[in-house]
Amino acid sequence: MKFGDTNFIGVANTEEYKSFVSEDWHVDDLLFKHIAKEMRNGHILFFQMTAEGIEHSWNVEVLIDSEEENIEQSCFRKASGFITVTYEQLFLVDYDCITMAAQFENHKVPDRNCSQYRIEIPNGDYQVEVFQYYNVDDDEYTGTNQKDILMHFRKADQFQDIADKTFWYTY
Repeated sequence: MKFGDTNFIGVANTEEYKSFVSEDWHVDDLLFKHIAKEMRNGHILFFQMTAEGIEHSWNVEVLIDSEEENIEQSCFRKASGFITVTYEQLFLVDYDCITMAAQFENHKVPDRNCSQYRIEIPNGDYQVEVFQYYNVDDDEYTGTNQKDILMHFRKADQFQDIADKTFWYTY
């Protein structure tokens, strides 16, 4: 992912994600509570990528129902959540995209920048394992330096509400 504010990135079902929050939202009391609700509904998975506010052009690899059942690989950190796919697509999104749509009803997710990060994927519920290899705050890789992030989507028998807040959120 390039451009935009990449301190936070995510993957979203943009047809189901309810983007507008308020013209006067605040990060903790409205925006992240809203995102947490949308995560519980299976519409988005959202991640804080840096504690230092460092923007980075993330190299994201996506695997869908790959032959690799469990990816056992050293990484900086890992998270797992569930997302529901409708319309056979998801989009990678960044903080700019999410916050502009949260504040202005006429802005949509994905925005022009994030619309280029479309993931074609069959409809259904998916467990998503996210591996972050690059620690942008310390400028170091763990496990591999061939990619910064791996998102592994595996078809799930049913959606599980296990994500209740932005992953790796430290504020």
